[in-house]
Amino acid sequence: MIKRLLFAVALSIGLIPASYAADVYRDCANLVTDYAYFRDRFDAAEFSNLFTEDASLSVGSQTWEGRNNIRARIEGLDKSGSIRHLMSTIRIEPIDELRASGVSYATIYTSAAGSNSTEGFAIIGEYHDSFVLTDDGWKISNRELKSVFSYEDK
Repeated sequence: MIKRLLFAVALSIGLIPASYAADVYRDCANLVTDYAYFRDRFDAAEFSNLFTEDASLSVGSQTWEGRNNIRARIEGLDKSGSIRHLMSTIRIEPIDELRASGVSYATIYTSAAGSNSTEGFAIIGEYHDSFVLTDDGWKISNRELKSVFSYEDK
């Protein structure tokens, strides 16, 4: 908490360039949209590269630990149907020079194999993210999908 406060003070009085926050926002928002793009295309290699080596991804009651397990999750999916993640309301907050947090809204649609129709959204939720700056740029270190609405609520 103290580091976050000191970072905010340093940012606000100009010790850290205002462009830094814009750069963090841009880089982390790109991770959010790339997540949706590569996930919807079942591109396991590009998808998993968005994460740190020791990242965790939680969807529903399941959690995958580590980049290799996250990649294996995508490789093991049934690719006969379609899925689309529509990302909106992306909010990124720098914590310090190496960390940021974020929340983004997602509406996720699915369709069965051979069909391009859907009965509606599969889920509307929020992704809660932790990002870290690595030698390879910003990466997701922790991502959790929290359901807000689903058809199961009817």
